[in-house]
Amino acid sequence: MALVVGGLVWLLYVVRILWPPLVLAGAFVYLMSPLVDRMQNWRIHRLLGSFVSYLLFLGLGVLFGFIVVPVVGDQLAEFADRIPQLVDDIGVFLVDLGERLGLSVGAGSALDTLQAWLADFVDQERIQQMLGQIGTFARMGLDVLIVLALGPVLAFYLLVDLPGFKDRARRLVPDRARPEVVHVVSQLTRVVGGFVRGQLLVALIVGVLSSVGLALLGVPFWLLIGLIAGFLNVVPFIGPFAGGVLAALVSLVFRDIGTALWAVIMFSAVQQLDNHVISPNILKSRVQLNPVFILLALLLGGSVGGFFGLLVAVPVTAALRVILGHVWRTRVLHESWDEAAEAMITEYEPPRRESLVGRLRRAGDAQATKLPSIGNGVSQRDTQDPDSPRK
Repeated sequence: MALVVGGLVWLLYVVRILWPPLVLAGAFVYLMSPLVDRMQNWRIHRLLGSFVSYLLFLGLGVLFGFIVVPVVGDQLAEFADRIPQLVDDIGVFLVDLGERLGLSVGAGSALDTLQAWLADFVDQERIQQMLGQIGTFARMGLDVLIVLALGPVLAFYLLVDLPGFKDRARRLVPDRARPEVVHVVSQLTRVVGGFVRGQLLVALIVGVLSSVGLALLGVPFWLLIGLIAGFLNVVPFIGPFAGGVLAALVSLVFRDIGTALWAVIMFSAVQQLDNHVISPNILKSRVQLNPVFILLALLLGGSVGGFFGLLVAVPVTAALRVILGHVWRTRVLHESWDEAAEAMITEYEPPRRESLVGRLRRAGDAQATKLPSIGNGVSQRDTQDPDSPRK
């Protein structure tokens, strides 16, 4: 058994180049499959439904680009224009700090130090190292382009043949274990699919709220910071924290400390709103994971796979929690399949809001059971069958 597991791990490591496009394709499938399934129920062929879903997704992307790209371009140009002023301000700050500490930091000595550092930096060995790093970044960029190109193509073919793929995979499982495997896979699909769709929607909401809040506070580059916070919100615990730190630094440099404090307060409010209102209502099927395990999974995923590892760390941990938890609870604790699922997966149901008429009717019914009836002086309790037992 150990040899089989070791061989499987080695094989997964050898074909690791296939995992990024497959993960991206899986995210596309989880994102679009509900719409394609709905259109199939409307007697629309899956090929046409997948094509329409891709057109809709592309249209939303183009619309988002038309709205966001011009503002982002203006803010990037503004940031480029402010770089010389920022460099001068940093130089003045360093000189003032040196004078306060009793160090003689003049403009000429600072310039000589900078020139000496540049002369030491720009040598042949350092240039070769920089060229090697440029080649590494170029290869990383090429890998990203390949993933972005292959992921949607794989997702399209998976969407078109998804029912057949599920049926063929189901037939590969032995008849005796098939019902249990189908049950566990359905739990995985519900949790991981809900996480992918919900986390993207939560990231979009957090990005919009952060951008609007920063714009109201007058923080420079508010849309850039909001987009970064929303994008990083895909990774738990990182989005609002990174956005708050970035907004505070920008406010300290270009505004004042009051704006920085308000920006931190705003991001704290957005994080609390996300934790207590947005995420519970969107991510309705969630695996119970301790924050310590989430942080450890993020640390392990980041050390193994970089930013890609951070993206998949939480859903992979949730999937392992479902599988291992099912095996432990059914084999060791002898629980049923449904009991094991209820112990691991939390279903959030928002409280039902009863209408005013319903509340008044319920209050009237409760009052009628307590008060005697009008006219004959006989209460409802006294109108019961005398032979019936009384409490």
